[in-house]
Amino acid sequence: MSEPADPAAAVEAFDCPMCEAPAGSACRTRGGKVAPKYHTPRFMLVPSLRAELEVRTPAGHGPGRRWQAGPRVDAVVGPVASVRPTRVGYARCSTARQELDSQLDALKGAECDPVFSEKISSRIKMRPEFAKALAYARTIKSAVPHQRVIFTVHEMKRLGRGAAELLAIAEQLRHHDIELELLPGPLQGVYNPSGHGAA
Repeated sequence: MSEPADPAAAVEAFDCPMCEAPAGSACRTRGGKVAPKYHTPRFMLVPSLRAELEVRTPAGHGPGRRWQAGPRVDAVVGPVASVRPTRVGYARCSTARQELDSQLDALKGAECDPVFSEKISSRIKMRPEFAKALAYARTIKSAVPHQRVIFTVHEMKRLGRGAAELLAIAEQLRHHDIELELLPGPLQGVYNPSGHGAA
């Protein structure tokens, strides 16, 4: 998906869910200045900008100056949920000698975008790419609540080792209304956060 010709205009078609700047205005800081960049929950309302790390406020909008509301435009009444759900992929293997390609191919085939991957043991509590994947899924769901968000992995063991850890991750996803998808194996399917099993 290509980036819009004017990302600022695309972002400002929406009210900001974070600083409450109205449509037609740049985001603002807590100090009442024009923010140097748009708040993440706001630019993620634009599907083509969801993969961006930040969207800068144009110089003509006066970043750092006293904030004033711009000309009001008709706010987009809630972003239209895409027909397809947002699938956030995660791939992991334990050692440098193991390969990730088969997992990455499977996640790509399942239309995951983005995909986070790392070579790290499941014994290690802090897995940076796993944390980023969860954070991304939560941010999308927070910004666009009616959009289906699915956290997709190749198989259950990519998430963790023991039943307690897996249940904790599943509960975390359920708490944020994020579905879990397992691609191959006997547990294959999409699991509803309400706990109704595989779809």
